[in-house]
Amino acid sequence: MKHSRLAIALVTTLAPFAFAQGDSPAYSQCMKTATTTVDMNDCNGAEIERQDARLNSAYTSAMAGLESGQQDKLRDAQRLWIKYRDANCGLYYGLTGGTMDQLNGVGCVLEMTKARADELGKLLGP
Repeated sequence: MKHSRLAIALVTTLAPFAFAQGDSPAYSQCMKTATTTVDMNDCNGAEIERQDARLNSAYTSAMAGLESGQQDKLRDAQRLWIKYRDANCGLYYGLTGGTMDQLNGVGCVLEMTKARADELGKLLGP
């Protein structure tokens, strides 16, 4: 009984990760036509690739605009952020043992990657 309440609470709490709206029109269209968990995971995976490319571009631009000592700090911070994202989202992949875990884990990675890309994009100002 306790486990099933936990599962319900987690699905309710984490569901926004699974169905987060991406920045790309391709992601929105993909999610509109997804009918299974596998389809949704495929949409999320493709969007993670797009957002990761955006994050890498923002990181490269930020590094180019910083002095050497600042670059070292950003590099260290980015490495720690990756470890944190992976550890944080890794939790969601196995909380309930159900199929929602995959969606919640991948949704977490997607949302954190989008947020970090936004953050790095604003690092040096508009």
